[in-house]
Amino acid sequence: GAMLAAHASAQAQVVPQGLDWQLAYGVSNKAGAKKLGLVAGWQRGAPLWQGEQWRLALRHELELSFWRVPEAQNIIEAGFSPFLRLERPMGGSNQFFVEASIGVRLLSHTRIAPNHTLSTAFQFSDQVGAGFQWGPQGRSTVGVRFQHLSNAGIKKPNPGINFTQIYYRHQF
Repeated sequence: GAMLAAHASAQAQVVPQGLDWQLAYGVSNKAGAKKLGLVAGWQRGAPLWQGEQWRLALRHELELSFWRVPEAQNIIEAGFSPFLRLERPMGGSNQFFVEASIGVRLLSHTRIAPNHTLSTAFQFSDQVGAGFQWGPQGRSTVGVRFQHLSNAGIKKPNPGINFTQIYYRHQF
């Protein structure tokens, strides 16, 4: 009985967890841009690394965001980000984490103000953040992220844009 339960538990850690949904709101450092995003995410079931108090997890996110740009045409942002997440379990399914990612984005338009253009529709998305996960099976998460979008010098000028974001995630 105990051996079978241990084996079933080990198997569950290898299988990816189900899809979760995230709502994110961000404020930019340029042109008064604000964004609202919907993110579908999933996490690899087994940690990449397991220490005594911390573990390293891999999370994937597909994002679709709508930018409100007061001085130019509104922008749609679509992209993918793989996150490395350093997690600190805190009893039950509660955990604190820090996370980082380098992802890719496509923007519907590049002008964010009359005299400010991002040069390319293709952008890299660098993000760092922290959050807390809780609830039955850790189904609820809140977090904060800093995002920098830039084309990494593919085309000049490369002014980039930053967003400070808050988010809520739930796995149904």
